[in-house]
Amino acid sequence: MNGHDVLRSRDELRPRIASFLALGEELDVAMPASSRPGRALRAVAAGVWPFFREHDRYLLVATDRRWVVLESSREQLGGDLHERASLPRAIAVDTSWFSWFDGFDQPYAIDPTYRLWAVAANDALETRAAGEIWDLSSAADRITVGDDDPTTEALGDLASRAGRLIPRRRR
Repeated sequence: MNGHDVLRSRDELRPRIASFLALGEELDVAMPASSRPGRALRAVAAGVWPFFREHDRYLLVATDRRWVVLESSREQLGGDLHERASLPRAIAVDTSWFSWFDGFDQPYAIDPTYRLWAVAANDALETRAAGEIWDLSSAADRITVGDDDPTTEALGDLASRAGRLIPRRRR
């Protein structure tokens, strides 16, 4: 994955987020989050309790002016969104396999799968703090696989290799 995946994701979510942006406000990045523990702890819970489900209902939206926390009426962001909080843009985010990120209205688990989204949000914050203009379209080439979480990349490679071993279904 790279910055172009972040750009594509942002553009796909833009229609759902547009009504929450103020006039002239620019959308930087939007990343899913959960109020439940980090990914590794959720995996353990799923192994112990087979009825455990993901509850990603939140979308952390970074704009050029602020962070907006949106909550979905259904899991996996499948429902209508409403604004839960608006916070200063000066918050730098981080992902974790084990813990919550405690910088918003409540602690959120930001999955390491979205590490590049966090890198983009933090890059925008740092670039603007230096007095420069930032745009994800321009920054996408600078956000590379080297910025991604190494465990996520390794798991992706493993899943890709395993997928090649599974025979294709005949039509």
